[in-house]
Order: sequence, then structure tokens, then C-alpha cells
Amino acid sequence: MEAYVHCLSPEGGTLRILFSGCDYRCRYCNTPRLVEFRTEERMATRDVATAIDASGCGRVLFSGGEPLLQRAALVELLRHCRTKGLQTAVDTNASKPEVVEQLLDEGLADELLVDLKATPALFAKVTRAGTFFKPAEEFHDEFMESLALLKEYGRKGGGKTSISFRTVVTPGLLYRKEDILELAAMLDGFPGEWTLAPFRPDVTLDPALKGVEPPTTRFLETLAGFVRKTHPALRVEVEEILRPIRPIDDRINE
Repeated sequence: MEAYVHCLSPEGGTLRILFSGCDYRCRYCNTPRLVEFRTEERMATRDVATAIDASGCGRVLFSGGEPLLQRAALVELLRHCRTKGLQTAVDTNASKPEVVEQLLDEGLADELLVDLKATPALFAKVTRAGTFFKPAEEFHDEFMESLALLKEYGRKGGGKTSISFRTVVTPGLLYRKEDILELAAMLDGFPGEWTLAPFRPDVTLDPALKGVEPPTTRFLETLAGFVRKTHPALRVEVEEILRPIRPIDDRINE
């Protein structure tokens, strides 16, 4: 079996495996190189497994791109990690509810790091996910199906998989108090953590956003305060920009 893999990048004790190809085209995406499937990036899954074993890392993070688009390869590699006793995490937009369900049912991932992109009204504008054959509404419906699965799994408790959500706050796209509170309502009843993260202007899929001033930590804390006041059961946190993003290829094999 083969997978579209851009790179394997060890960072501390984590091996980050970046899958190529994504079904969204988020304007603020800071990994634009990974949006398309590239034939030159095909890699045998047995070679990926060998690299995992040789990395010496105790945790493997599957990211992208969107790893759920390569279901068979992802599941095979997660199962391999399980046989080796490695911690696993999947960073995903949760656009494939059938894959989300399989990962939860089989307990293949220790962590699911899920992007909560936008409200229903802003989903198409933020993700640009619609195509001629499949409108953005269908993509959003699939995410909502995944969200229902994730919330139910979290409410039951006792599962093998830890679930957290992350939303990128982007000026001109998703930044209003009303929009953040609508997202909070979508997560109502979820026991895990939700992080409000600042848009990063140094690397973007949409060049029009490059150089746009990101929201300040104070602004994000203000939004988080509104959430805590109206949805006190939600565990909302704020992520700070600690350093500029360097291109992915500069981080390989550091």
C-alpha cells in the first residue's frame, strides 16, 4: 500500500507525519504545500512504518493536509504504532465521519486534535471546501456528523481517545464575538478542551491574508471570557504565537 506523505519530521519526542492532500482550502492555511496530492510524494506504508520504528520517538502525530482522506494507509500505520506501544495523535478537520467513527471504535488514536473551522454561515467562506460536484453544505453536514460522534464519545467518558478542538481566529473571517459564541453553542456539553488560536500571517494559502495583523492575546482572552461567562462548562483556552512559522521543508530532519 502507498500513501501520499510530504515528510516525516521528528520534533522532540514526537514524529510528525505530514500527509499530502486536503479536501478544504482554508484561506489562512499555514501548510499550503500540503493541499494537493502530489505523485512524487507517494511512499510505501511499509517504508513509513520502518521510519517510525527508526525514529526513536515515543509519540507519532499524523497531520497534513488531511490524514482522514487516506483512510486505509492511516489505519494501517496507526495499528502498526499500537503494536509498537507508541502514543498516537491525529490532527484532523473531521470531514470523514466514517473514519472518525472507526478511529474511536477501535481506539486507534490516543488523541484526536480536531479543527472547528467555522459557523454554518461562515463555513464556505472560511474553508472554500465546495466543488462543482459537492457543495460546501455537504462538507459542513459531514463535519456536523463527526461532531455529534465526538461529543457523544466525550460525554460517555472512559474511552481510549482524548478529544480536543481548536479554532483559528482570523480577522475579516472568523473573529466576531457572536461567531465565537455560536461555535461555543455547537460544543455545548463537550467535556474536553477548546483552544482559540490566533491566525498566523507569515504563511497562508490565500496571499491576500499575508501580512494581516493577527489577533492579540488580549483580544483572544476577551473572546474566551465571553465563552466562559455564557458556557461555563466549556474548557476554553487561548494559544499564543510564540515564534514565526518556518516553511515545512526547513523543519525536516532537524
